Amino acid sequence: MDKRFFEETYRTYWRKLFGICLHHTQDEAIAEEMVQDIFSSLWERREHFEISGPIENYLVRAAKMEIMDYFRTTTRREKLSSAALSDFSESDNSTEQDIYASALEGHINSLVDCLPEQCRRVFTQSRVNGLNNNEIASSLRISVKTVEYHMTRALSYLRRNLSSYEI
Repeated sequence: MDKRFFEETYRTYWRKLFGICLHHTQDEAIAEEMVQDIFSSLWERREHFEISGPIENYLVRAAKMEIMDYFRTTTRREKLSSAALSDFSESDNSTEQDIYASALEGHINSLVDCLPEQCRRVFTQSRVNGLNNNEIASSLRISVKTVEYHMTRALSYLRRNLSSYEI
């Protein structure tokens, strides 16, 4: 393929190929880039270029392949972007949850500090140290009923004061 034939082919078929690409992509810049890629590829392979049949058929087929490649890579890119966005959203959500949990924990600790001393000891041994009612009663030298009373009182107080939090 010589330079003159290439230039004539370019002038003759550029608009048609652009129209085909634009019809499918609905984006002038992308359609123009596709047509440019088709003609660039044709020029680069001009010395080894052999075609049987009209060049128009070859160019239209090349345009259709460019369009398919475009949608294939666009779909892949969108899936990757969607996955990355999902990962970011999950990590962002996780960060928000961590901040919320930290604030809630701080608020609970300040509420526990406001409990009467014996009530606070019972609550702390139960919820922080993981002791059961019998173990708490034994360590504080109080009855199991007293432990139950203080736990009920502490939990009731916390429930009332944490009602503004969505738990």
